[in-house]
Amino acid sequence: MHSLITFLGRGRYSEATGYRTASYAFPGGSIRVSPFFGLELAKELMPDRLVILGTSGSMWSVLVEHLADQGDNRRENERLELLEAESHHRVSEEQLAPLTALAQEATGMDVELRLIPEARDDREQMRILQGIAESIPRGRVDLDLTHGFRHLGMLGFLSAYFLEALRSIQVNHLWYGALDMTPSDGPDQGMTPVLQLDGLDGVHRWIEALTRFDASGDYGVFGPLLARDGLPSDKARALAEAHFHQTTLNIPAARQRLQTVLKELEETELSGASALFREKLIERLSWARSDNLGNNQRALALRALRRRDYPRAAIFGFEAFLTSLCIEQGETPTNYKAREQIRDAFSKRVNKEEPDWKRDAWHLLRELRNAMAHGTPPRNSKVRQIMHDRERLQRELEAAINRLNNT
Repeated sequence: MHSLITFLGRGRYSEATGYRTASYAFPGGSIRVSPFFGLELAKELMPDRLVILGTSGSMWSVLVEHLADQGDNRRENERLELLEAESHHRVSEEQLAPLTALAQEATGMDVELRLIPEARDDREQMRILQGIAESIPRGRVDLDLTHGFRHLGMLGFLSAYFLEALRSIQVNHLWYGALDMTPSDGPDQGMTPVLQLDGLDGVHRWIEALTRFDASGDYGVFGPLLARDGLPSDKARALAEAHFHQTTLNIPAARQRLQTVLKELEETELSGASALFREKLIERLSWARSDNLGNNQRALALRALRRRDYPRAAIFGFEAFLTSLCIEQGETPTNYKAREQIRDAFSKRVNKEEPDWKRDAWHLLRELRNAMAHGTPPRNSKVRQIMHDRERLQRELEAAINRLNNT
């Protein structure tokens, strides 16, 4: 189901000219003249459902006048009653109920007229968001942010993402009839441009994606945004593949996928919000530029630690040290059998041959890794105490990772 949400504003009335109209110039080239942009947008988009939101002082009478047949005295009486009520901010749900059939007959679509508060405080703002969610149970939605109080436009912008999160609804476009941008001269004189605010939508989605990545480490959140803005689809998919390999601890495969993405990011001219956030993304992928597995693992350990993913931080930190031991002894770090032998040999000699700082860091990191990987309490009482103190765990784990990996 495709829905359109629009706000009904107050309007400006003149005894000489009536309510102000505008000639709205849509992106496709059509021009529609009306005092109410939302109705013209509905004719342009032809949604299945139109939801009109307005306060008790919105120009509901103008809506009746715009929709009703000329000479319909019954509708004229309703319009006058609404005009009196809206002038005192007293329009009621009972007065709006009979207008629903009129709106549906005039537009040829399912219409809901809904009263909303003026969003004066957080309680009223939450009521508006809840009302919008109740009006759009499923499908996809366009939002018109043109009319109503200015702060309602901000609330409408927020409601788009509220709907996506609460109802899993797809937001198509955000629309704005830019009356203040109407030229007073030139070839487009008197034409009010209709804007799609997809640029703002893109910025919001990038900020959201960066936040999600910093919390989860999932590169895949960037794929759809980059694909929309010009990154080849196979490179966008490579981000999700890199995350898969990283979560299964296959760091060479993850690094290889990210290296192809980094190369493409440097060579492809991206459009939209992706161009603004390119450098921020490159920063987050930069660990993959190094072909040193130990450096990769240490970098990923510290990143996991920053997002308080302690099990993964301990695993990557411990594996980074084992990788360095393999390289020191001329063994291939990805050779499982050799890696196990080197680990066991170091474990036997660490208490006798290594300095205290290395011995303590080794035992702490190994016990933390095993305890969190297996979900069992550490045997060492000191390690048990560390695991019961979040700030201490953060501090001790970071120190152990850095000490073992020579930083």
